[in-house]
Amino acid sequence: MRAAPARRGGCLRAALLLTVLTTALQAQVRVNGRVVDENGAVVPGARVEFRQPGLVQAPSIVSDSQGRFEIGLPVPGQYALHAERPGFFVVERASMTLNEGVNEVTVTLNHLREFVETVDVVYSAPVIDPADTTEQKQLNSVEILEVPYPASQDVRSALPLFSGVVQDNSGQLHFNGGASEQTNFNLDGFNISDPVTGLFEARLSIDAVRSLDLESARFAADKGRGSAGSLDIKTGMGDDRWRFGATNFIPGVSTERGLLLNKWTPRLTVSGPIARGRAWFQNGFDAFYDLDIVKELPPGKDQTRSFTTSNLSRFQVNLTPANILTGSFLVNYGDDDHHGLSFLDPQETTIHRRRTLHMATVKEQIYFQRGALVEFGFALSRGSTRETPLGSQTYEISPSGRRGNYFVDLDRDTRREQWIANAFLPPWKAAGQHQLKVGADLQRSGFDQKAGRHDYVVLRTDGSIAREVSFTGDGLLSKKNFESTLYIQDRWTPREGLLVEAGLRTDWDQIVRDMLFSPRLAVAWSPGWLRETKLAAGFGVFSDSLSLATLTRHQDQTSVARFFSRSGELMRGPIETSFLVDEQSLKVPRARIFSVSIERKLPFQFYGKAGYLRRSGIDGFTFVEPRMNVNPETVFYTLRNQRSDRYNALDFSVRRTFGGKFEWVSGYTYSRARSNAVVEYSLENPIFAPQAPGPVEWDTPHRFMMWGWAPLPRAILPPVLNWLLKDTNASYLAEARSGFPFSVVNEEGFSVGKPNERRLPYYFNINLHLERRFQFLNYLWAWRFGFNNLTNHGNPNVVNNNIDSPFFLNYGRGQHRAFSVRLRFLGRR
Repeated sequence: MRAAPARRGGCLRAALLLTVLTTALQAQVRVNGRVVDENGAVVPGARVEFRQPGLVQAPSIVSDSQGRFEIGLPVPGQYALHAERPGFFVVERASMTLNEGVNEVTVTLNHLREFVETVDVVYSAPVIDPADTTEQKQLNSVEILEVPYPASQDVRSALPLFSGVVQDNSGQLHFNGGASEQTNFNLDGFNISDPVTGLFEARLSIDAVRSLDLESARFAADKGRGSAGSLDIKTGMGDDRWRFGATNFIPGVSTERGLLLNKWTPRLTVSGPIARGRAWFQNGFDAFYDLDIVKELPPGKDQTRSFTTSNLSRFQVNLTPANILTGSFLVNYGDDDHHGLSFLDPQETTIHRRRTLHMATVKEQIYFQRGALVEFGFALSRGSTRETPLGSQTYEISPSGRRGNYFVDLDRDTRREQWIANAFLPPWKAAGQHQLKVGADLQRSGFDQKAGRHDYVVLRTDGSIAREVSFTGDGLLSKKNFESTLYIQDRWTPREGLLVEAGLRTDWDQIVRDMLFSPRLAVAWSPGWLRETKLAAGFGVFSDSLSLATLTRHQDQTSVARFFSRSGELMRGPIETSFLVDEQSLKVPRARIFSVSIERKLPFQFYGKAGYLRRSGIDGFTFVEPRMNVNPETVFYTLRNQRSDRYNALDFSVRRTFGGKFEWVSGYTYSRARSNAVVEYSLENPIFAPQAPGPVEWDTPHRFMMWGWAPLPRAILPPVLNWLLKDTNASYLAEARSGFPFSVVNEEGFSVGKPNERRLPYYFNINLHLERRFQFLNYLWAWRFGFNNLTNHGNPNVVNNNIDSPFFLNYGRGQHRAFSVRLRFLGRR
């Protein structure tokens, strides 16, 4: 009978506790916020913390794709706000009052840039973003400017700082084992690759670049036309302060073979307000003059000159706080004299190359209530390429190198128009939170080309003619293509710490005319019991762009070959060789990509990441040699979907930010890039070989890289050096990797052994630079000097691959040890 009062007392206490908890929840502080940049554009993926004395763990939240966040706090009162995102300066608000109920907060993050008016800024440290499923890597503007990579005036040279990206001996970039044209290159969201070749050959000032964002796996359905990766070059914008910057306006000289003006890389950047608080602009100009000397050639015939320039103008107008209009105009001009010079290719074999590009873009973003966002954009580009040999003398290919004048004279004009539309729909609840993104991308591209060719011959070691080749046909090529894309992407958060992204993309083009469906699925999990850790995995199907250069090869000229004995007797020929393309029988090349990764915060503020990626290319284009010919004097190479590529990579990296603004990054990648068809047949490739499997020409099994910058340790320096090296930072880059593979041929131009069976020697490079900032005439300057290839390692990039040559396996070395100087004008302090 006494148990009943006890039970009634327990129920009373439980009811009282429930009432207290309910009251506390009703009194809870709610914060609805939005993160924007200095120009009012939203910033997704920013981590916002609210700190208060007595709280064991500061409540934090990550802004969504529209920059919004919602968070509950335990009690009203004074809070300190901390916000950060990689690529931005940290924001610290010492004190802000938050009341009961709903509080509206706007956080403004400033992009990393040279803020000469303040010295106490702090860079955002690496963070693990649980709301990001993509395999995304980023280089911000500070990293692009600080790291002493080779040819640092060219933004393309910064891309090998990414793991999984290599630059071959011809300067072309390869992402995740793919060919150069298998990467999707964008400038502020618009396609900037060459409409014919798919290569990234555009140029822009590195001072105008805000960040390089690379997605190599698990990228969403809005990214496409490139199975090897998607690169978005995001450029900067002015703010309410006028800014001027100039770099390397003093030309460099060389005394290697006389007093010569050998390098000049001036850059000029101007930005500021058009109407304060509402409209801004930025203009980035750069030029590059280079005189390169090939030491293996005789004086007077050892120089190649090039001059390129670019100018990017951008503007932004906030028509209203919820309506932003941006536009840009990019101009490129390049002129290369003696292009292709090497110790195997003397001046007479080189070409004069001239390129132009004009690209204009406009984009409008409109924000709606409840988090909806729509954007519309249009881009127009026009380009031209002119490659002219130095004469019409017969081109000679011998075991010792080349002589005569190159045999191809090319004139090409390209064009592209692009329309984009994207919409972020308001989030909605269904077993968690969902947010849909839908969009469309329409592109119309084309080109016209005229290519004329004169004769070339293949000589044996004794000087006798092994093969003589001439060409017939007008060499007129022309092609148009229209591509359309529709996609839908769902970001589903079933619960805190778990994100699932599922998407579907459809592609259609007027050449193949097949409707392609590309599903994508990615998952990111940050388990609560394992803090500061994220596991991610994904699978997707990705399509490649159609190469107009490949699809029009049948319109090109026909080669006519005659084969001779050592005594000069005609042994075979004439044999006509041409290409066939049946568009109705073709499929769009595709790839299936699986990836998994783990990120974790390590002791002492280090961040580690490990990942595995497998890319399986199917239905790739390759020209198939004929198996049986009715007429043995006529050879047709037919374009088929018979190429299969495989790329497997294990990647490990560690990074740390220290001192508020210094970085250290290190990583190792083990990879294998293979194909079942590595022999390239073309009119310009005079190699005869059966198609065969092997490593691709940019295969790099082992690659280690380390880079960063740090202040010089003044405590261990003598007093004289302390004064001399005050405000001096050391920046460094170290890279070691496997040499690229190459094939071997004989004196008659026939392949010997397996394709790409041999490799160049190991590549090893250390660059070490010192930069000191100083004031002069009330302005801030930065003077940097140092050495590239500090150890003077050979790093050969050219090889004599003719097995019958007395110079077989002679290498032409890469850059010698070079002293580098950079002077930057940073503006008024």
